[in-house]
Amino acid sequence: MFSRIATIALLFIFIGSAALLAAGQKRSVARGSTSATKAQKTAAGETQSNTNSSEASEPIPTKRNDRPKGETVVAAASTERRSGSEYEYLFFQPNFTLSRVLIRHNDLGKGTIEFMRADFEEPMTEAIEISGATLARLNSAYADLKFLESNESYQHEKDFSHLGTIRLTLVREDKKRTAEFNWTDNRLAKSLADEYRKIANQFVWTFDIDLARQNQPLESPKLISRLESFLRRNEISDPVQLLPLLTALANDERLPLIARNHTLRLIGQIKKSAK
Repeated sequence: MFSRIATIALLFIFIGSAALLAAGQKRSVARGSTSATKAQKTAAGETQSNTNSSEASEPIPTKRNDRPKGETVVAAASTERRSGSEYEYLFFQPNFTLSRVLIRHNDLGKGTIEFMRADFEEPMTEAIEISGATLARLNSAYADLKFLESNESYQHEKDFSHLGTIRLTLVREDKKRTAEFNWTDNRLAKSLADEYRKIANQFVWTFDIDLARQNQPLESPKLISRLESFLRRNEISDPVQLLPLLTALANDERLPLIARNHTLRLIGQIKKSAK
């Protein structure tokens, strides 16, 4: 009996020891798993920290406020254009049919003509472009006169204002001069005034023929005859510059045939003289 009790007691002791051993192993595994998880989190945190540090150390692009070179070139070119020469010619005589003519242009020949005529209620203004050949003659006359450097008065000792008054103005850089006269003995000043009168003849005639072409075609024969008279007296600044317009007129069927044939003859004369 005692032997059986002892045996049962030993069995319980063995079972209890085994249970305690198993529980200890489970706690050991759990602690190992927790340590591993902590290690992974630590490693991940270090990786994120290194990444942020790397991003922070990268240089931030610097914003540029420099003006592009192309804009500088354009600005310089614009300044250069503004610093060019300015020319002005004014003629006035209230009693004349063409009582006032004002021509303004730059050193490229581009500008306007404003003129007042007895049959107009107000001045007319048209854009013009003086040819290179005409501009060269103008500049040559100004240079030979030493216009900006001179104080010479071109006015004749007698007053001939009944023939009309001429006023010439030239602006170049910081220099400006205006000269006024109604008659002059200075050959160069006279040639300068004559050249501007020829410019006025050319562009006023161009205005008149364009107006007749649109509204009064029957006036064109008279205007073509007027042009021929100008050409014969050498009173047109640059006849060759008129050739494109004259060619268009010669082919414009709105104009009378007599005007178109006359225009063809003038074209031939201008081309022949230009050779």
